[in-house]
Amino acid sequence: MNPKTKEELICSAQRCECSRFIEGDPVQFPHRYGKACDIEVSAFVSAWMAYGSRKVFLGVLERLHGMMDAAGGPYRYVTEGAWRSLEEGDRCLYRFYKWNDLRMLCERLSGLYARMESLEFLFVPGEPLEQGVRRLCEAFRGVNGIPVAGSTSANKRLYMFLRWMVRKGSPVDFGIWSRISPSQLLVPVDTHVYATARALGLTSRSSADLKTSIEITAQMAQIWPDDPARGDFALYGSQVM
Repeated sequence: MNPKTKEELICSAQRCECSRFIEGDPVQFPHRYGKACDIEVSAFVSAWMAYGSRKVFLGVLERLHGMMDAAGGPYRYVTEGAWRSLEEGDRCLYRFYKWNDLRMLCERLSGLYARMESLEFLFVPGEPLEQGVRRLCEAFRGVNGIPVAGSTSANKRLYMFLRWMVRKGSPVDFGIWSRISPSQLLVPVDTHVYATARALGLTSRSSADLKTSIEITAQMAQIWPDDPARGDFALYGSQVM
């Protein structure tokens, strides 16, 4: 990485990773809560929904969080089964999602929380991150919007959720998990991050898949070896586009 690009990325990350970032981003929803259990459920649902039109999916998330808050908060909504009263069934929730997809997502969350305190316990300290990611995907197998275990896709929303949960000392991310090191995280790659990384010469790959995410993360580790996912903010805020 040339010095000019490195300097630009450092400045971009410093400019972008701030409290102002929260407004207009799906991370705004878990920021409404003080309890770790509510933060985690809200973050998982918010990350699951975060694709397509930002304006539209933020509106859907506003509605869903209103429902969860009426039941006592996201964690109670899931664990006490308020989702069982959903009657919309096969009606569209958002784009490719139906209300039944939300119901199945909540059902799986409820089952997991009956066995463990947090989704964090699907990850084993010191183990390669991809093994925990595989277990997480297996736990939600068949749920629309959750990647197939072992998928070669970039899994952007899942890695964004992990960034929220793991990175510490950030005004944006929560850092409420400790079984994963920030150094293990991958940069969540979507079309904008991919295009920016290509323009900066950080990847030459022809598609935004998991290998691309790994390659971009390796580049960011040259700047932030203990926290390469900070590169997500750097690329998001880059002026190259």
